[in-house]
Amino acid sequence: MSVPKLRSLPASKCGVQVPIPFQISNQRLRYDAQRASFLNLSARGIDFLFQFVSMVILARLLTPADFGVFAMATPFVWILMTFGDLGLAAAVLQQRDLNEGQASAVFRINLVAGIAFGGLFLLCAPLLGSFYGDPEVTQVAAALSLMFVFSGFTAVQQALLRRALMFDTLLRAQIAASLVSSVMAVTFALKGAGYWALTIRALADPFVYGIVVWTSTGWVPTRAEWDDTARALLRYGRYCIGSSLLFSIGRQANNVLIGWRYGSTELGPFALANRLLLLPAQQISWPLGQVMVPTLSRLQGDPDRLKRWYLKLLRLVTFASFPPLFSLAICADDVVHVIAGPQWGHATNILRLLAPVAALQVGYASTDWLMRSQGQADRFFRWTVIDTTASLLGCVLGLRWGAIGVAAGLATANLVLFLPGFAYAAKGTTIRLMDALEAMLPCFLLMMMTVPAVWALRHFIAQDWTPFPRLLLTGVTIAAIMACGTVWMYGRSVLNLHLLRSEP
Repeated sequence: MSVPKLRSLPASKCGVQVPIPFQISNQRLRYDAQRASFLNLSARGIDFLFQFVSMVILARLLTPADFGVFAMATPFVWILMTFGDLGLAAAVLQQRDLNEGQASAVFRINLVAGIAFGGLFLLCAPLLGSFYGDPEVTQVAAALSLMFVFSGFTAVQQALLRRALMFDTLLRAQIAASLVSSVMAVTFALKGAGYWALTIRALADPFVYGIVVWTSTGWVPTRAEWDDTARALLRYGRYCIGSSLLFSIGRQANNVLIGWRYGSTELGPFALANRLLLLPAQQISWPLGQVMVPTLSRLQGDPDRLKRWYLKLLRLVTFASFPPLFSLAICADDVVHVIAGPQWGHATNILRLLAPVAALQVGYASTDWLMRSQGQADRFFRWTVIDTTASLLGCVLGLRWGAIGVAAGLATANLVLFLPGFAYAAKGTTIRLMDALEAMLPCFLLMMMTVPAVWALRHFIAQDWTPFPRLLLTGVTIAAIMACGTVWMYGRSVLNLHLLRSEP
């Protein structure tokens, strides 16, 4: 059966055809959300495949110090990138009514901001080298300043496509960007480029992505319209900037502190372990977040329906992420050995501590989607202050023990804030903390079966096996338990692959 195309409703204003990204309707919201989720998960899966394969290759071609040099510069890029779009891309996502003039006004602001921040970062590159005492960081930072310009050109087009749930276009862009950037990185690494291979991948990905998005959107900025809606977007953007800045500081401070205190050799294993966890976690939380913020924003006037959709989403993401990520703490040594090689053994204990953190963050991310989709940027900002403070405190307290201490501090902060985060995000809605706990109960039950089974496998069956076959058997065991648990808990519905099937 052929899949119908995304809506292309006839819409016009004064006889002028309105571009498809501005044709928003709730008539087929369930179908659009399901289709967008599938496409976005597919895009992230393909991106994961390319990144995973290239990381396996690069880990063997480059040294831990190469990864460390790159990881020293990138935290400051991600922190300043929060200012790159002035929070307006997030504002566009949750705006229910938007026209071309308002979007054009946002585009102009984003473009100027991207160029300005790119120039500022280029000028500050020598300061980063002095901060770390490493001139190589200066060179990497100077090159990465181009990322701000790429973001300024692409942010609005990307936000419009996500807002309209046109993830087929974004899927094509992600495939092209991942393929080109991964091939370029491996090619340069084979030629002995060292940390420049990582830098080239970081630049090629957004550049190719932007080209495909621009050529596929079907919309070119027109005359800017500075009306009440545009000003409301600016006000919303202010809170988003503050929240994103604090979030980036809290997440990037660990790299900065380790690199400043111990240098690239200690930072390299931490960066690799962090990346090994971010890749699978991002494949679940990021794609669904990009779909669910604009989707849930359309349910602002229907609290009962919002509650059903959110709880189904929470059950799905935690069910899919908790058992394998918590099990990763048991088999971390095999994962590091197989993926990166024996020279990265120092990353094993770091990975053990960060694995539960990644699992919790997948479920925890849904609280952000809930607050942002309901236009509660002020409350989202206040909770981000609490979250960032806890993360920074954990990093600082654990720094004296090196990378392993920082990982332990982050794990503690995430455990402490997990349940309070759900209680705070649900305030003012019909969702209660007990509702969230009930939705997550299947994942906890399945995790209690999976983790002991993996531990028993490692200690009583495959203790003397080599890492690769043991890891393969572990993966098969986890998959089998999750499949059986799915059938046992959900029966024939098999986790209800139609995520948001129930309708009022």
